[in-house]
Amino acid sequence: MKCQIKWDTYTRTEWNDLLRKCPHSTLLQSYYYAQAIREVHFQGARHGLIIIDGVEAGIVQTQEVGLFGNLIHSIICDRGPCWFEGFGREEHINAFFQCINTEFPARFGRKRRFMLEYCGDKGIPPPKKLKKNDKFTSYKTFFVDLSQNIENINKNFKKSWRRNLYKSQKIEININIDEKLSTFSMFLRFYAQDRIQKGYSGPSSKFLASLCKYATLSNDCMILNAYLDDEIIGSILILTHGNCATYQVGWNTPQGRDKCAHHLLFWHAIQYLKKKGIQEFDLGGYNDDIDGIRRFKEGMGGHAIALIGSYI
Repeated sequence: MKCQIKWDTYTRTEWNDLLRKCPHSTLLQSYYYAQAIREVHFQGARHGLIIIDGVEAGIVQTQEVGLFGNLIHSIICDRGPCWFEGFGREEHINAFFQCINTEFPARFGRKRRFMLEYCGDKGIPPPKKLKKNDKFTSYKTFFVDLSQNIENINKNFKKSWRRNLYKSQKIEININIDEKLSTFSMFLRFYAQDRIQKGYSGPSSKFLASLCKYATLSNDCMILNAYLDDEIIGSILILTHGNCATYQVGWNTPQGRDKCAHHLLFWHAIQYLKKKGIQEFDLGGYNDDIDGIRRFKEGMGGHAIALIGSYI
């Protein structure tokens, strides 16, 4: 099986069209993510079309930094590649990474990191010629299949999650969907406060601002706000990429938590994403050490996945 990567300069529209050809895509392989990484972390982006046995098979986006004519070189591929229909099997992945190894071999002065979009729950071994990087924990998340009808999605909710949703629906909570991001400054202020008060890790306000600035250029960003008596009690930020979407961050007040505002926010998000034609909803990952977040996302009845980790 012969694989080659055709590196090229793509416009945002061209890359988004390629991303839509992938049944499963990730936020970290989106064009706007590369733009934000470049602006905030000063890493350049490289975009490649994967060709296997002469057939277009998928796409890959990497972040790179090079010094002294790439004598010092860093290459990162996070949650990629993204495969077109009919590709992404073990033999395709091995062919892809054999190509990567040939083009960017491990050597003194080169740092490599490949956080593969490759599930470890199917008993498939990691790609050959790559070494596990134990400094990074495996990414775990839940995916909600939005290609189902809305009744089936609701039936898949755990009983306790559905009960909390019904509780929030009985309260006069108003949900506003802001695709123009007119409430972004407010969202960022409350998010920053929430992050400090609760002491959790998350993307910086600077990176979120850059990410959303570029995502809005292709209408790939939305904030959902929950109001009770004209007072905001919770918000969530969602980004779309191709046929898929990812929950990025959110926050709520003690009152919002008591009223189960996040249950209602996610329920409205699911319905709205379905109307936009989104097929898959990544709930944004979870940490086993934070049981409440895992339990909330698990309650939405999605498919649990665990990626095989980071390799060098």
